[in-house]
Amino acid sequence: MRRIRGQLLLFSLLLVADQVSKWWIEQQPPFWQLTVIPGFFDLVKAHNFGVAFSILADWNHQWRTGMLLGLTIGIASMVALWWCREQGRKGAVSWLLTCILAGAVGNIWDRLQLGYVVDFIQWHIAINGKQYYWPAFNIADACISVAVVALLILQLMRKA
Repeated sequence: MRRIRGQLLLFSLLLVADQVSKWWIEQQPPFWQLTVIPGFFDLVKAHNFGVAFSILADWNHQWRTGMLLGLTIGIASMVALWWCREQGRKGAVSWLLTCILAGAVGNIWDRLQLGYVVDFIQWHIAINGKQYYWPAFNIADACISVAVVALLILQLMRKA
């Protein structure tokens, strides 16, 4: 029971951090940008109507939003079932699933409330005078990405 409470606390903290940061970004004027580390890291105001890397962003708005909501809610439901199954086991898997669920709920909330996901973290680097940018993302995206990579590493370590 203590483990579940800890995971629910982690879920809540990540979701609040995600939503508060997105709320703050939404208060900024259009095309807002703040350089945090020159030549490497900026905060930007970006609206992602698609999925990762703005894939599907040019599809019809109503059809796209409904499809993406259905898909992400379906995936989040499967992850939630997996999380429930993991509660009787020791290890990090249920904690990582908690992070994935927090990220999924944060982005689902955006899509339900706004019709898009608020992104704001922008990494970039200059190589040989040319700028390379990683697409803007948010705390929810980071929760999902880091947890998925950690799950893959755990799986690879088990097979080794």
